[in-house]
Amino acid sequence: MMRLEQTPTQELIDRFTRIGEEQYQAIWVIDNARYNRLYREMQEIKDELKRRPGDERRALAKLYDHPNMQVRLMAAHATLAISYTAARQVIQSIADSGFLPYSADAGMTLLNLDNGIYKPA
Repeated sequence: MMRLEQTPTQELIDRFTRIGEEQYQAIWVIDNARYNRLYREMQEIKDELKRRPGDERRALAKLYDHPNMQVRLMAAHATLAISYTAARQVIQSIADSGFLPYSADAGMTLLNLDNGIYKPA
């Protein structure tokens, strides 16, 4: 694992992207252990970006148009607290796609946001 605090932001974004792509593969072969390990690693990257001056999570917004739906969804989740409208639009487009399981995840996210259950931080 890379030393996150010493890693340039762009390298963290690149790793976040690769993790999302690996999660996508793990979902389709139902490798929950791998997905969970990758999720924890992604969370550490997101936390490191948040700790940086000016909250560098905003750099994840460039992933809103990534061709991989998992990468888009995770980038939108990671940026809801700092770029709510744009991130929500990404989540809405995934919900509208009907492509399972992502559309279901996105739909539940929207429902939880609207009901005040999910409060991005």
